[in-house]
Amino acid sequence: MATRIGSLRRAVVATLICLVATPAPAAPKTDVVVLRNGNQITGEIKELSYGQLMLKTDDMGTVYVEWDKIVSLQTTQLLQVELADGRRFFGAAPVFASTPATIRLLSGKAGETPVAVELSTSEVVRMATTFAEERWYQRLDGSVSAGYSYTQTNSLQVFSFAGEVGSRTNKRKWNIAIDNQTTTQATAAASERASLEATLERFMLNRYYREGAIQFSRNQELGLKLRSLVGATYGRYLLQRPGREWRAGGGLAASAEDSTDGSHRKSLEAQLNSSLRVFRFDSPKVDVTAGVTLLPSLSDWGRVRGELNVNARYELIHDLFFELTLNDSYDNTPSTGSQTNDWNVVTSIGYSF
Repeated sequence: MATRIGSLRRAVVATLICLVATPAPAAPKTDVVVLRNGNQITGEIKELSYGQLMLKTDDMGTVYVEWDKIVSLQTTQLLQVELADGRRFFGAAPVFASTPATIRLLSGKAGETPVAVELSTSEVVRMATTFAEERWYQRLDGSVSAGYSYTQTNSLQVFSFAGEVGSRTNKRKWNIAIDNQTTTQATAAASERASLEATLERFMLNRYYREGAIQFSRNQELGLKLRSLVGATYGRYLLQRPGREWRAGGGLAASAEDSTDGSHRKSLEAQLNSSLRVFRFDSPKVDVTAGVTLLPSLSDWGRVRGELNVNARYELIHDLFFELTLNDSYDNTPSTGSQTNDWNVVTSIGYSF
């Protein structure tokens, strides 16, 4: 299993490097957005989320426009539009709507004649563009970051690497993330903290969601050689506003552990989690995410695990960012000779795409 996680980790790293190194061809920037003050912006519509429309332009780069400042838009791209009541529409908006503050969408299923519908912009909560199958990679978003520190007195070296890649539509979101920190020291054995996680989230009506996750992790400070976990969560977005998002949920998780002392444990756990994100899209971009997960065991009564993760990013120049990360892991019954709590702070430089 340790060999498997190592192979998966190398595969994800290689994928992330290839995605960064290979620029995706952009769609023609012919979409037109009309603002309330009468100004028009021409570019390529990418998505609407968190109350802001992402628009790529030739002269101004990527700009974010507050959705309530938009009167109408025109695009030949295929759009997936979700309304506040949960209804979804699919189609293009090749002409401006006849009524202000509306979108005229040619909507219809494949093989059917499109029907023109006018949607009020005040009812639209999420929108994403849809590409043909051969251009699926244009929907990917992600980042890579790395950090290194060295202390001469005791030859202490700390190397960190993190990367993620994923995609989001108005129906679902998937993400694959890898995180690794290796510490070496002349007078002590090397230690490693690493995780590889894949998640799939399905958006539901009234801001509810379902999420499934598969995770492989290790933490030698806690005596954990390898933990394999499969979990499912049902929750709700309690807050979705421009610049901030808060969600909470609960569910079940099943895990199998190999410890450094040679013991093996299997556990069925309750899973309680909550995350808060505060961000700013305007340059310089700022993105702060804090998440906490509690896992009280149902099969090993009395055992409680917990994870706390805080990540802060600040854009230095276009898509290049400085990152500060705090990780804290807790296990009240670790393997023999290991500590119950392990935390670290990592600084790194990264690139988002």
